[in-house]
Amino acid sequence: MEANSAGIAGMDDFVYLDDVRLPDSLAFFDRPLPYDSAFLREKVSYLLPEVREFARPWGAFAVHRPEPIGNGIRIGGAEFASALLARELGGLDTVFPFLASEGEELARWSAGVGEDLKKASFAVRFIALKEAEEALERHISEHWGIRALSAVAPGTLDEWPHSEQRPLFDLMGPVARRKGMILNSKLWLEPLVSSSGIYFHSPSGFHNCYLCRDDDCQWRRYSRREWRGRRSEAGVILGVVACGTRKL
Repeated sequence: MEANSAGIAGMDDFVYLDDVRLPDSLAFFDRPLPYDSAFLREKVSYLLPEVREFARPWGAFAVHRPEPIGNGIRIGGAEFASALLARELGGLDTVFPFLASEGEELARWSAGVGEDLKKASFAVRFIALKEAEEALERHISEHWGIRALSAVAPGTLDEWPHSEQRPLFDLMGPVARRKGMILNSKLWLEPLVSSSGIYFHSPSGFHNCYLCRDDDCQWRRYSRREWRGRRSEAGVILGVVACGTRKL
């Protein structure tokens, strides 16, 4: 697949979105920010016009048919030992493993800011990641005709532990190598403000939050009590891996 005007290019079996940009102002970003406060938002609003000129957040995904194997699942040759994945993905025709990132440019810039801007710079990096994730979600929903899009990320639930980051990263290796992303010795992605996971079609609208036991998590979007009612609903669910950023 060749790159088109939307900035989408294929890399072997991958689709890569490199046209992601930061919003012009916080008026176009409707989520809570890390360390959120009026003072922080004032600093972020000051930084955004400058930073969006060089920031290059990105996202990429692959398209695979999952294959159940015992108490786990195989996706594109990578094996995942997770009953959760086997349960949620085992009967599907298509899943979309992905990577999303703030990009190297923002990570380098953030390393050089003063202490007075550290929290604001992290908030800007968070915004970049969320924009990249939402670009992926919109693209998959529109091009594959999926109205009920859900996702799960390694390490955000006990049922899919952080150690499973390794096979997922290996599966997405060509993308990571092209973009300079690495998986460090603690199995964290670098650049630090990055995410990984698997998007999938789920009429029940599965969300990490439904199984997460951290009821005080500031990134929680749905309560565990909502799971029963949401199982019968349809509609695109966006930003489903936001809770992963909580661990940075």
